Amino acid sequence: MKKLSLIFLSAVAAFAVDYSAMSTEELRAARGSVAEADRSAFQGEMQSRMQTLSPEERQAESSNMRQSKSGTQDGSGSQMRQGGGGGGGKQYRGGR
Repeated sequence: MKKLSLIFLSAVAAFAVDYSAMSTEELRAARGSVAEADRSAFQGEMQSRMQTLSPEERQAESSNMRQSKSGTQDGSGSQMRQGGGGGGGKQYRGGR
Protein backbone atom coordinates (compact mmCIF):
# COMPACT_ATOMS: atom_id res chain seq x y z
CA MET A 1 0.00 0.00 0.00
CA LYS A 2 2.83 2.40 0.80
CA LYS A 3 4.44 1.72 -2.56
CA LEU A 4 1.18 2.46 -4.34
CA SER A 5 0.81 5.74 -2.46
CA LEU A 6 4.40 6.69 -3.25
CA ILE A 7 3.92 5.92 -6.93
CA PHE A 8 0.70 7.96 -7.01
CA LEU A 9 2.31 10.96 -5.31
CA SER A 10 5.29 10.77 -7.66
CA ALA A 11 2.98 10.75 -10.67
CA VAL A 12 1.04 13.74 -9.37
CA ALA A 13 4.27 15.63 -8.66
CA ALA A 14 5.50 14.91 -12.18
CA PHE A 15 2.48 16.68 -13.67
CA ALA A 16 2.38 19.56 -11.18
CA VAL A 17 3.61 22.94 -12.35
CA ASP A 18 6.65 24.36 -10.55
CA TYR A 19 5.65 27.98 -10.08
CA SER A 20 8.84 28.80 -8.19
CA ALA A 21 10.80 28.30 -11.42
CA MET A 22 8.65 30.85 -13.28
CA SER A 23 9.47 34.53 -13.48
CA THR A 24 7.09 37.05 -11.96
CA GLU A 25 6.04 38.12 -15.45
CA GLU A 26 5.24 34.51 -16.35
CA LEU A 27 3.19 34.16 -13.18
CA ARG A 28 1.28 37.33 -14.03
CA ALA A 29 0.58 36.01 -17.52
CA ALA A 30 -0.64 32.68 -16.12
CA ARG A 31 -3.21 34.35 -13.85
CA GLY A 32 -6.70 33.31 -14.83
CA SER A 33 -5.59 30.18 -16.64
CA VAL A 34 -4.26 28.14 -13.71
CA ALA A 35 -5.82 24.70 -13.32
CA GLU A 36 -7.99 24.37 -10.24
CA ALA A 37 -5.75 21.64 -8.84
CA ASP A 38 -2.74 24.00 -9.03
CA ARG A 39 -4.40 27.14 -7.65
CA SER A 40 -3.19 26.79 -4.06
CA ALA A 41 0.42 26.35 -5.22
CA PHE A 42 0.06 29.30 -7.59
CA GLN A 43 -1.43 31.53 -4.89
CA GLY A 44 1.26 30.53 -2.42
CA GLU A 45 4.01 31.42 -4.88
CA MET A 46 2.37 34.76 -5.73
CA GLN A 47 2.05 35.59 -2.04
CA SER A 48 5.68 34.75 -1.35
CA ARG A 49 6.75 36.92 -4.29
CA MET A 50 4.64 39.82 -3.04
CA GLN A 51 6.20 39.55 0.43
CA THR A 52 9.71 39.95 -1.00
CA LEU A 53 8.82 43.23 -2.73
CA SER A 54 9.39 46.63 -1.20
CA PRO A 55 6.22 48.48 -0.11
CA GLU A 56 6.38 50.69 -3.22
CA GLU A 57 6.83 47.72 -5.55
CA ARG A 58 4.04 45.83 -3.79
CA GLN A 59 1.64 48.76 -4.20
CA ALA A 60 2.51 49.08 -7.90
CA GLU A 61 2.06 45.33 -8.43
CA SER A 62 -1.28 45.33 -6.62
CA SER A 63 -2.57 48.20 -8.76
CA ASN A 64 -1.39 46.36 -11.90
CA MET A 65 -3.33 43.27 -10.82
CA ARG A 66 -6.47 45.31 -10.11
CA GLN A 67 -6.26 46.97 -13.53
CA SER A 68 -5.89 43.65 -15.30
CA LYS A 69 -8.88 42.24 -13.40
CA SER A 70 -11.16 45.13 -14.30
CA GLY A 71 -10.18 44.89 -17.94
CA THR A 72 -11.72 41.48 -18.56
CA GLN A 73 -13.74 41.15 -21.74
CA ASP A 74 -16.42 38.72 -20.61
CA GLY A 75 -17.86 40.73 -17.73
CA SER A 76 -16.59 38.36 -15.07
CA GLY A 77 -14.18 40.88 -13.60
CA SER A 78 -14.27 42.71 -10.32
CA GLN A 79 -16.98 45.10 -11.50
CA MET A 80 -19.52 42.29 -11.55
CA ARG A 81 -18.57 41.17 -8.06
CA GLN A 82 -18.96 44.70 -6.76
CA GLY A 83 -22.42 45.06 -8.23
CA GLY A 84 -21.51 47.45 -11.02
CA GLY A 85 -22.09 46.84 -14.69
CA GLY A 86 -24.13 44.01 -16.06
CA GLY A 87 -27.84 44.38 -15.62
CA GLY A 88 -28.72 40.84 -14.85
CA GLY A 89 -31.42 41.39 -12.26
CA LYS A 90 -34.00 43.90 -11.22
CA GLN A 91 -32.71 46.78 -9.19
CA TYR A 92 -34.53 48.69 -6.50
CA ARG A 93 -35.43 52.09 -7.89
CA GLY A 94 -36.84 53.75 -4.80
CA GLY A 95 -40.56 53.28 -5.49
CA ARG A 96 -40.71 54.53 -9.07
